Amino acid sequence: MVSAKSPANRRLILLRHGESTTNRNRTLTGRIDPLLTRRGKLLTVRASRYIKKRWSRIDALYCSPLTRAVETARIVSQKVKVPILKDDLLLETNFGKWEGLGKDDLNEQPEWDAYAQDPFHFHFPGGESPQDVKKRVGLFKQKLLRQNDWENIIIVTHYTPIVFFILSVIGNEDDHRAPFTIDNSSISVVKLTDTSAYIEMLNCIP
Repeated sequence: MVSAKSPANRRLILLRHGESTTNRNRTLTGRIDPLLTRRGKLLTVRASRYIKKRWSRIDALYCSPLTRAVETARIVSQKVKVPILKDDLLLETNFGKWEGLGKDDLNEQPEWDAYAQDPFHFHFPGGESPQDVKKRVGLFKQKLLRQNDWENIIIVTHYTPIVFFILSVIGNEDDHRAPFTIDNSSISVVKLTDTSAYIEMLNCIP
């Protein structure tokens, strides 16, 4: 619950990083560290302009330490004039031996059927489970909510962390998969009040 000393309405502005070279090539990307594509940079510029226009007050800008998130955050930081705070809790899933595999290669993996049936509870060979990401997101939220001096925070991160930010609000954290999509350079917003939390925006691409 938000402290009574906090602003009555607070927002987590969730921005998925711009399109990376591996996103363009449709390969599984967790801890691989690709750069943004030109398209990824252009759409991030548009997103940063939208954020600046819609929310005049930005108190902090957090991002995953992976390059594609940091590149995205730098573009946003230049627009909103807030320094970047990197946080390991915002890392994407470690896909282990599946890192860098394309669709055809993934379909040939012996564990593919188990993954397809329950992707959010699957432990990637040599990596981790999305449930580890869920735990990190929970720790990150707890850290933010212990602070009372902010109203709007931008969080630049990856698909899986954003999914669990959203699922934690709608009460579907134990689902097998997300009933929505989160595109590159898209904005989703969680609004926090004194008594509740709800989704104010989902997968908006300005």
